[in-house]
Amino acid sequence: MRYLKNLLSTKPTPLRTLDIAYIVTLLPLVLFIKLPVLFFLLLVLVLLLIGKKPTAVTLSAVALAGTAAIFFSLYGSFSFAGLSRLKLFVELMIYLLLMAIALQRLTREINFYLKISPLLLLATSLFFFHSLPMLVYVALEVFVLTTMLVWQVMQTDLYRSLRVSSALYVASLPIVILFFIFFPRISMEHARYGFKGDLMHRSGHDGLMHLDKNALLVPSQRIVMEVGFKEKIPSAGQLYFRGSVLYDKIDNIWRPLKTSRDAPSPDFSKGELISYKVTLYPTSKPWIYLLERPLSGPQKATLNSHLESKMSQPIKETMLYQAESLLKSSYKSPLPETLRQITLRYDAASDPRTQSLAHEIRIKSNDPRQKLEAVQSFFRAQKLTYTLKPKPFDLNNSTDSFLFEQKEGYCVHFAAAFTTLARMVGIPSRIVTGYRPDGSNSIQNYLIVRESDAHAWVEVYLDGRWHRVESTAFAAAIKDDTDQGSSMDMAAGEKSQWQQLNLYLHYIKYQIDTWILEYSSLSQKKLFSYLKTDTLFLLKFISSFLLLLALLILALYLLSRPKCRDRIQCMLKPLLDTLEKQGFSKQQGESLNRYFSRIEQAEQIPLSALNRLYHQLRYQKTVKQEFLRSFEEEVRRVKKTLK
Repeated sequence: MRYLKNLLSTKPTPLRTLDIAYIVTLLPLVLFIKLPVLFFLLLVLVLLLIGKKPTAVTLSAVALAGTAAIFFSLYGSFSFAGLSRLKLFVELMIYLLLMAIALQRLTREINFYLKISPLLLLATSLFFFHSLPMLVYVALEVFVLTTMLVWQVMQTDLYRSLRVSSALYVASLPIVILFFIFFPRISMEHARYGFKGDLMHRSGHDGLMHLDKNALLVPSQRIVMEVGFKEKIPSAGQLYFRGSVLYDKIDNIWRPLKTSRDAPSPDFSKGELISYKVTLYPTSKPWIYLLERPLSGPQKATLNSHLESKMSQPIKETMLYQAESLLKSSYKSPLPETLRQITLRYDAASDPRTQSLAHEIRIKSNDPRQKLEAVQSFFRAQKLTYTLKPKPFDLNNSTDSFLFEQKEGYCVHFAAAFTTLARMVGIPSRIVTGYRPDGSNSIQNYLIVRESDAHAWVEVYLDGRWHRVESTAFAAAIKDDTDQGSSMDMAAGEKSQWQQLNLYLHYIKYQIDTWILEYSSLSQKKLFSYLKTDTLFLLKFISSFLLLLALLILALYLLSRPKCRDRIQCMLKPLLDTLEKQGFSKQQGESLNRYFSRIEQAEQIPLSALNRLYHQLRYQKTVKQEFLRSFEEEVRRVKKTLK
C-alpha cells in the first residue's frame, strides 16, 4: 500500500511518461513480433538500464543490430511479391518504427517523433488484432495515453491525473458512440488475424467416419461455431448442421465420393425458411456447416447436389457468413443410376449374420417402405445401448459385432450399421456427418455449437426423396458415462451456475462481435432502416442513449467532485493548491501553523487570521456554523490577495 501511495503521489518526468506509453502500446505487438526483433528490443532495454549515454559508435552498433534483426525476421518472405502483401508491409513498417524509437530513446533526447510514436504503435496494432480482447485493451491503451498526457501537462501527482483523464474519458463517450454509429462506414474486406488463442483449430468433424479406435468421439467443450438466428432458435430435433456426405466404406472408414458425381439439383418442397448468421472458428477442413436443408451460404463456398457446402481451401481463419435453410427432414431429388449403385454397395465378404437377416427381410416384402420399417423394428428389438465407451468391435465384421454381439456404441456405430443393413435390403442409403447441438447452450436467438456436438446420421432414398433417419433414436437405453460432458448426450436438467454464467458471457461477446467488431456499412444501413421504419425500435434507441447519457453525467459529476472527507481540509485545499503553484510548497514534516507563519513573514501575506480560525475549528469539540462561514470567507479573501 505504501508503494501504491508513493506511486500515486509521484510527479511526472517526460521520459517516464513516454516509457509507460511505450510499454502499454508494445504489449499486444509482442504476440507477433519475430524472435530476432525481440532480442534487439531486449538489447536496447539492457542499454537503457545501464544508464550511460551512448556514444556514436554504440548507436551505430545498435542500428546495425536492428537492421540485422529485421533482415532475419523477414528472411524468406522479403521479396517484391511478398512486399506487395499488406500484412508483410505493415510488419516491416513496425520493425523500422521500433528501431527508430530505440535509437532516439537511447539518446535520452525527446523530439516530436518520439512523442507521437506510441500513437503510431497503437494504430499499427489494430491491423493485426481484431477481437474482443483487443477491443478492451485498446480502450485501456487510450485511457493510459490520455492519463500520461494529462500527467505531463498538469505537472501534478498521478492520482489527480487519473481523476482528470477519467473525467475526460467519460465526457467523450457520447460523442464517440454517436460517431461510431452514424459516421459513414467504408465497405471493405479486412484481415482477421486475431490473438493467437483465437486461431486454435477445432476438430470435432473431419469429413470422414472411422469405425476403429479413431471413431468420431470428441468430448471437448471447445466452441466450433456460434450461430445467431434472425428469429427464434429451431427445436432440438431440427438442429442438424450438415457437413460431409459419406458413400463408400473402405478399411472401416466411411468416405465421401472421390470424384464429383453430381445429380441434378434437388427440388425443395415448402418448409420453414430460417435465416441465421454463423461465426465458424478455424477447423483446417474445407466444410461449411449449414442447417438442413441449406439454400444459401457463403459467397465463396460451393453447395453441391449432395447438399455439401465446402470452401476451396481448408478454413484456417475465423469465418463469418450468412445462410438460409429450409427446415425439412426430407427433400425431392433424382438419383442417377451410377449414384444409385454406390448407395447400394456393401462388402459381401463380411457381416454374414446381417446379410442373412437382410435376405429374410427381402423375402418377406418388396415394398421399400415395409423394408425400412422392418429394419427399424429390428433395431428396436435388439435393445441396443447408447454409450460413449463401447467394448471393442470385431472390425472384420463390424456390423455383425455391433448388432448381435456388443449391442452398444454411439452415433458412428448406429449410423454405419443402419446404413449397411438398409443397403443390404435394397434401400439406397448414405451417412451424413456434422453437428447436432441439443439447444442447451443457447440464449434467446444465440446458439453455441461445441466439438462434443459432432454427430452422424443416416439418409435413405424412398419414393424419389432423401429422408433423414436419426439412427440413435432406436437405442433402448443410454449409459450414464458422459463424464467428460458431451452436450448432445448430457441428461436433461438444470445447468450449473458456472455453465449459465459462461453461456451469458459468450452471448455478450457474440453481441459485441456483431454490433461493434463487425459493424459494417451493411449493418449501418440495416440499423438506419430499423430507425426509419420501426417506431418502437427508434424509441428504444433514443431511450437507451438518454439513459447512457444520464449515467455518464452522473459518473462525470462523481469524478469531478473533490474527494475530501474532512470538511475543514476541503475548504482549505484550494488555497493550499494556489500557494503551491506560486512556489510556496509545504515542507515535509512542517506543521500548518509554521507553514503559514513562514509565508506571512517572508511574503507579507495576511495568514494569521486564517491560521487562528483553522486551529479553533480543528481543536473545538463542536464545530459552530458561524466559525465555518468565517473560515470560508477568510480563505476566499486570502486567495484574492494572492491574485
